[in-house]
Amino acid sequence: MRILKKTICVVADDMFFSSKVENTAKNLDIATVKIKNREEFQDKMEGETIDLVIIDLASRKIDAEELFAELRNSPEHKKVFCIGYLPHVERELADKFREKGVDLVIPRSKFSREMSTIIKEILRQQ
Repeated sequence: MRILKKTICVVADDMFFSSKVENTAKNLDIATVKIKNREEFQDKMEGETIDLVIIDLASRKIDAEELFAELRNSPEHKKVFCIGYLPHVERELADKFREKGVDLVIPRSKFSREMSTIIKEILRQQ
């Protein structure tokens, strides 16, 4: 089943992993907006219709906490489903983001393995 006319936002500084997300989205006929820093986040999100946001919660270059807060404070995007991925050993960080309200916090390895299924399922529910 193909999902049409959806857009996901990928907030990550790891070009390899963000390309993997982009290729998965392309195979599902989903558009992507790639963001590598806060300035791009502000510029590219304004006026965009986003159906799903995917954030690298463990990025050393992106302040995921600040970006997530900005997302939730945006009248336009505050209800967008958000997936946060991180290394499985970052349990405290995972708990912190769950408490902050990230909709799905998942180990990077599991997200990588099941990316297509996870994205399709989330977008199907919307």
